Amino acid sequence: MKNNMNIGILLTDHVLENLQKKHGDQGDFYINLFKNLDPSIEIEIYDVVKGEYPDSEEDCSGYIITGSRLSIYDDESWIKNLEEYIRLLHKKQKKLLGICFGHQLIAQALGGESGDAAEGWTVGVQQYNFVTQFPWVKTNSPSIALIHSHKDQVKVLPRSAKLVAGNKQVPIAMYYIDNHIMSMQGHPEFTSQYALDVASSRKEILGRSLFQLAKKSLLEDTTDNMEVAQWWINFFKQN
Repeated sequence: MKNNMNIGILLTDHVLENLQKKHGDQGDFYINLFKNLDPSIEIEIYDVVKGEYPDSEEDCSGYIITGSRLSIYDDESWIKNLEEYIRLLHKKQKKLLGICFGHQLIAQALGGESGDAAEGWTVGVQQYNFVTQFPWVKTNSPSIALIHSHKDQVKVLPRSAKLVAGNKQVPIAMYYIDNHIMSMQGHPEFTSQYALDVASSRKEILGRSLFQLAKKSLLEDTTDNMEVAQWWINFFKQN
């Protein structure tokens, strides 16, 4: 392992080609976010869809599993391989952060349940209330707001997981396991403009009413992205 903290991004998807010129690729979201908050942290990108993994799980200080346009129940060998890697990281108690698809896959891999949400698509800015706190987070706020873009969600937590926050639409929005797994459905790494462009590309799928609600919330741009991203850093740095 390197002397400086380095975070491995287990990349599960790419930004749509027609949006990459404007927004960059998904790996860029994490590079830019960490650069703004703590430039000392080095980022390593592993495209797990292509079978790219570290030579050893000890190569990085911790790992992040990104969001994906695919569902965790899609019949793809790379998804099954990533599930096995999650179980390995959990056994080794390596720091692991799950975002959206990653949030759902970690739950499934460790004995919980994730799948197609009865509520359908959730898009735009969602605000949810805390049930408890992440042990490495200190905040007096009763709620948090993040960008969401998903039609699947965690339905049942793994036995060892503790619920942190949720709302009626997304009851399990954040959870943690011991001091080595942090997980959330929302996207601190997304900008509101990027999320709006993605929602615009799915306008027909979402329907006019849902799209307009999402658009309104994203144009208002009242997220807690940077605060939550700082929680990530606190998580990776805590013993």
